[in-house]
Amino acid sequence: MRRRYATLLALGLSSAGAVEPEAGPGPIPGEVVTRIGQVAAVPADERLVPGYAGAWRMAAAQRQVIDAIKAHEARAAKPCQDVRVTATAQAAPDLLETRPRNVHHALERWTVQACGAERQYEVWYRFEKDNSRVLVADSAGAGFQAELDPPYRRLRELAAARRQEVAAGAMRWLNLPLPNDSVPASNESTPRSWSAEFVPLGESLREWTQLVSVQGLPRSKAAGQAVMLLEGMQRSRAARCGVPPGEVSLLPPGANAPHGVVAQTFLVCPQVPGTNYAELAVVKAIEGPDWLYLVQRAWRLPAGDAQAVLAAAQEPRLAAEAFLASVQLCNPAQDTAACPSPFPR
Repeated sequence: MRRRYATLLALGLSSAGAVEPEAGPGPIPGEVVTRIGQVAAVPADERLVPGYAGAWRMAAAQRQVIDAIKAHEARAAKPCQDVRVTATAQAAPDLLETRPRNVHHALERWTVQACGAERQYEVWYRFEKDNSRVLVADSAGAGFQAELDPPYRRLRELAAARRQEVAAGAMRWLNLPLPNDSVPASNESTPRSWSAEFVPLGESLREWTQLVSVQGLPRSKAAGQAVMLLEGMQRSRAARCGVPPGEVSLLPPGANAPHGVVAQTFLVCPQVPGTNYAELAVVKAIEGPDWLYLVQRAWRLPAGDAQAVLAAAQEPRLAAEAFLASVQLCNPAQDTAACPSPFPR
């Protein structure tokens, strides 16, 4: 059965309507194999296209897809050389196979203007260590391809379900414009919650100088969930580090959060117990219609008394607050302009 599936996959990659980039199987630029076997998207080193792919695929990976689309348009019944990518989006939640090997599947939707006509392309990534592939297919002709490849078929089913969820207005995107040198350090996803952490290139989850973390937590129907969570974090930090709890501030919700409040706080630990460093973080909580979004920008400084640490923290605190100012939600059913760097989940 496994051999038959491999044969179908090989046939599918050469079928009509699909275009595989000329390079054979191998590493795709920017792929990162995490401890749970997934291949995570990484912040792009350069934006060649707008939207999701421009923010979460390395420039070389973006270029692979652009070249495949241009080659497809050049071979069309009416060849076109004037091709421009106008939007990219994560089309469906990712899939992960774990047996007999780890294979990660992702699906993107690219919108293209080709000689004045708008077309949709599906980009299917099949990540496998040192044996990855990317398939680009015109959405109008992708049905046959999906029948041959079960993971691709399942991704298209999930994409259809996501389109319905978006159209119903029940889903939000989170804008997360990470620093350029950030790489994933961990990620986890369950039906009840999800999380991811990012550190500068060359650092790890154990040894880091800066950290960005993002979480999606179950949304409570009770009022004040964001404030209560941040106040609890302040009390916990105060008990652990021997400092008084800090203030939790309500931010103007504006158009970003008509469904709930946005709150923010500054956490300080002059010396983390058992270490020689201080930890500080600016934390933002956003009440969405689907999740409670918790995003923090943390950093470490040499340990010292509270006043000395606070004085040294002024500049990084301003940088953290500037980063969090652009972290907000947008409704993909109405307008995605507020989310040029949508977080993949």
